[in-house]
Amino acid sequence: MSQRRIAGRRLRRARLTDLVLLLGLAALLSACAGEKGTSRPDGTVTPVASSALAVPAPLAVNTSSNRMYVASESPGAISVIDGVSNSVVATLPAGLFPHAIDADPKSNRIYVAGGDSKLWVIDGITNSIGASIALGGSPTALAVNPDAGRVYVADFEGTLSVIDAESNAVVATLPIGQNPVAMAVNPSTNRIYVVTYGSPEISVIDGESNSVIAKVSVGELPIAVAVSPETNRIYVADGAVGNVAVIDGSTNTLIASVKLGGVPSSLALNPATDRIYVAEAGTDIISVLDGASNAVIGTVAVGGSPRGLAVNAVTNRIYVARSLTADVLVIDGATNAIIATVALAGASE
Repeated sequence: MSQRRIAGRRLRRARLTDLVLLLGLAALLSACAGEKGTSRPDGTVTPVASSALAVPAPLAVNTSSNRMYVASESPGAISVIDGVSNSVVATLPAGLFPHAIDADPKSNRIYVAGGDSKLWVIDGITNSIGASIALGGSPTALAVNPDAGRVYVADFEGTLSVIDAESNAVVATLPIGQNPVAMAVNPSTNRIYVVTYGSPEISVIDGESNSVIAKVSVGELPIAVAVSPETNRIYVADGAVGNVAVIDGSTNTLIASVKLGGVPSSLALNPATDRIYVAEAGTDIISVLDGASNAVIGTVAVGGSPRGLAVNAVTNRIYVARSLTADVLVIDGATNAIIATVALAGASE
């Protein structure tokens, strides 16, 4: 075996070790914040500290209201950040124990996948719970297709529930593989992409037939996914080899792989600027990728162990949830400069 191949294997093992340490740290921080764990239908509880479900951090942007929702240090609470004032303007009810959050800009509803096997529906105007939907398993990933009026919730046990946003009823279920950690939707093609922890492949689901139509190999340990409805490109962060895989959504084939300097933990995309943002562990930076060239065109030092990302494509603002400092950084997408720091509800002074 050549020295180059040996060195490559050692580097991949080192990156995988870094990711495991990151997951353990994030889980410990979540446990300290009061998360109870993942409840299963048989009554048993899987502690958050023993799973990879704490990465990336739950947060989402509602582009129509210019509000951002992020899990805060208060047990089970969610901070609502106003995009104009860059301040916390409300706190959603405690006890939700969010594992994933997404927003529907058309209906101004926020969906929270909770640790108690429920999907909570939040009214974005009143910040109150409008409905709760019982699920069969422990939810770990969530995505909304506002054009189709569908909400997709993946649970730890490996089932994807399809929910009608108008009736709040589960209209279909399908198997996707155990321990899904991330999910994204392309409203333009009505395709759903699911990342399953421990699998080198992502699942491609047809939103019309509610069936898995393809499996795409993206590397060794995919951990996050984002979709551009403008270019029909899918971006998958690989925590083992430290890169971002680029998939052509029309052919479900891998067309590029962008090398990073650290271990990616989450990513987000601005379809208006065709920029992809990747949070990297260890280096505590946000890498900025250009969607046209598939190259890293900038980095932003953020510190504080970035765990989650969200983008407001209307305002060109990028939001970075930091676990060590219990706050959210606001980045100007035009200059890549940090313009505000927002302390979350429940954060220590």
